[in-house]
Amino acid sequence: MHIKNFIQGRIIVARLEHGEDIISQFTALAEMNGIETGTLSAIGALSHADLAFYDQSSHEYGIIALNEPMEMASCSGNISLKDGRPFVHAHAVLSDRTGRTHGGHLISGTIFAAELFLQELSGLPLKRVSDSITGLYLWGNE
Repeated sequence: MHIKNFIQGRIIVARLEHGEDIISQFTALAEMNGIETGTLSAIGALSHADLAFYDQSSHEYGIIALNEPMEMASCSGNISLKDGRPFVHAHAVLSDRTGRTHGGHLISGTIFAAELFLQELSGLPLKRVSDSITGLYLWGNE
């Protein structure tokens, strides 16, 4: 088990830019504010999005392309360091015009309107390292 203790740092709220990629906006905000470790949540709507599901046998992501307007019913994630830069890991539940939901790892999404809540965590940063068992980049024991 990998455990670290943090102190709550700054809280940043932001309205994200229409037409931009949501993961890029999350990452840019972390970089602009020097945030190496944190948690995030967002609400809003995306013009289209790519979610993913990780196949545990093949160690590959399968893309779920959603090429229609979607509401972000839920979006949460974290920020840690990967290769020395802030890395966003986010999951989302998106709903279409009928209320049908789609969920998974948020790969990308074009913002229609989105608001972000970012909580900085202060302490030694969490760093992602390659995990040979899962094939994922997970928090390391540094």
